[in-house]
Amino acid sequence: MKQIFFAQKALIVKDGKLLMIRKSKNEQPNPLRWDVPGGRMDYGEEIDGSLEREVYEEVGVKAKIGKPYCLGQWFVTRPSKNNDGEPLEMQIVAVYRFCSIKDTKFSTDNNTNSDDIELVEWVPIDDNMLKLDLMAAMIPTIKQLIQDFNAGKLEFSVL
Repeated sequence: MKQIFFAQKALIVKDGKLLMIRKSKNEQPNPLRWDVPGGRMDYGEEIDGSLEREVYEEVGVKAKIGKPYCLGQWFVTRPSKNNDGEPLEMQIVAVYRFCSIKDTKFSTDNNTNSDDIELVEWVPIDDNMLKLDLMAAMIPTIKQLIQDFNAGKLEFSVL
């Protein structure tokens, strides 16, 4: 079965650093890869509420949701859930949005089974970010973020 999902990712920037998460060694299909908080929207959720929920589940803080920065997409194949033998092939289309937070005491206590996060860290926005083992879908966004940050073109305002 093939399906398209909508997701959002939070770009939380403070003092020239981006809040990033690293998946645990048990997370499949991306063990020990770096990402930013966010995930798929559930049916019936409000758009901003979906990203607020994801940030809270993954890093334990409330986020104020801001404007979109860029789009991304990735593909995931999961084993069949209904025992018909046909895997679930997902195309996930995501909007990366600037967000802000007040509380910087992070917690992964609210992680769901699909989160599996082992580390939450502020990472300086510079070329060294590209040396991290990033999720493949994050690489274009990180490259653009570094370029725009170095050019002074980023506007982090939150609505």
